[in-house]
Amino acid sequence: MSRRLTFAISADYARRTGGWVYDQRLLDGLAALGWAIERLTLPAGFPDPDAAARTRSAALLAALPAATVLLQDQLTFSVLPDLAEAQRGRLRQAVIVHHPLGFEGDRPAAGAAALLGTERRALACADLVVVTSPATAGLLARQLGVAAARIVVAPPGTDPKPLSPGGGSAELRLLSVGAVVPRKDHGLLIEALGGLGDRAWRLDLVGNVDRAPAHVAALRARLDDLALGRRVTLHGELAEPELESLWQAADLYVASSRHEGYGMAVAEAVARGLPVVTTDAGAVGDWLDRAAAMIVPTGDGGALREALRQLLDDAALRRALREGALAARAGLPGWAATAEAVHGRLLPLLDRRGDR
Repeated sequence: MSRRLTFAISADYARRTGGWVYDQRLLDGLAALGWAIERLTLPAGFPDPDAAARTRSAALLAALPAATVLLQDQLTFSVLPDLAEAQRGRLRQAVIVHHPLGFEGDRPAAGAAALLGTERRALACADLVVVTSPATAGLLARQLGVAAARIVVAPPGTDPKPLSPGGGSAELRLLSVGAVVPRKDHGLLIEALGGLGDRAWRLDLVGNVDRAPAHVAALRARLDDLALGRRVTLHGELAEPELESLWQAADLYVASSRHEGYGMAVAEAVARGLPVVTTDAGAVGDWLDRAAAMIVPTGDGGALREALRQLLDDAALRRALREGALAARAGLPGWAATAEAVHGRLLPLLDRRGDR
């Protein structure tokens, strides 16, 4: 049986993001299941491609043989609905949706609404939509009109991780991993910690600081206003050894996102036995074990501050959540299950193509 798959992504897709890791691990898993995967590199510039990138992308897709099973990340698929419509019925189109692009929070309200409309048009052309959580599946069905029959839920896997011992500093070490973009709402976390300046803590923020420069500049200015510049470090992206050292030093993992399609960094924190404080943030509140975390409503700075205060003040509570994380880590899914879920739904596309 021939199992051929073409995966298309832009030349400048940001590395060291949860979305990039998910895509690559899924492809690795599909290859292990016998899929022959060809890579198709689209031009740089997504999710805001210029006219040249659009024209080149259209030519690359048009050159694919009819009935090709084509898998794309939403970063390229969802912003070019005209291309998806042009290839509807000719190619077998599958798309990975991490969360609706209009939820990213880096556009004015009108622009975000327009982007959701664009994504709705594109997703109407997809034969298969891969999502990372039941919450995202429900969101696409309710707001973007994607029929449940065209959706497969394939949660990210979590690799076994070394436990984070923490406890090596007089100051409690807080860690948050994720691109510094509006959707992650680090500003909410900064404001919450601003009211806890009399406690002994330090915060390490790790993630891309180039995607939303105006947002990052405003965050740095607010840190100066609150006199937190020496207690909060924006590291930017780090290589694995440097990031691992911060995981090992951490006493507590914190997240303040407005929305997460899953929350892969939160899952990694649980895998390391770290207590977690997070907003419910879309999918996170559905899968995260309350025995391992304090979960507060999205956007509620007062609730976030109170949860942080309790954990900063109460070592017994931190130990209890750590025990909860140690118990929960065994139930985290692996990457093989992610690939198996998608594999089972790609096979019918081969049936339609005539390869089986």
